[in-house]
Amino acid sequence: MSSMPMLPFTRPCIDERTISDVAAVLRSGWLTTGPGCAELEAALSTRFGGRPVRLVNSGTASLELALRLCGIGAGDEVITTPLSWVATANVVLAVGATPVFVDVDSRTRNIDLDRVEAAITPSTRAVMPVDWPACRSTATTCMRWPGGTACG
Repeated sequence: MSSMPMLPFTRPCIDERTISDVAAVLRSGWLTTGPGCAELEAALSTRFGGRPVRLVNSGTASLELALRLCGIGAGDEVITTPLSWVATANVVLAVGATPVFVDVDSRTRNIDLDRVEAAITPSTRAVMPVDWPACRSTATTCMRWPGGTACG
């Protein structure tokens, strides 16, 4: 038996309203790209000052879309964590870039920000952190990385 603590993970919070909303979608006959999607896109666009919003089917698709919208491709490097689902690195490869793995902080299990700086090269175009549920977020710190800016 390992003496290492289990990685904390969260349980989904599913209330009666959520169940009712899901049932309404299932009864509508639209599982994808239906009127509910258009309504959510419009609501999000309004919330974000009229900026275009598009829904995608997965976190993997959203990561790839974000990299493509930032113009990341062949010859570019994307720093990320090895402690993630394989899709995190696969989307970097899918756009033609090279994933650069930086180890995780043993306390938070998130990418070690002290090691990120050492991994930055002239080819680095993005830092793509992955946060474990219930652990402190690294995303805000990475967005302030002095060698780049957030896209969009």
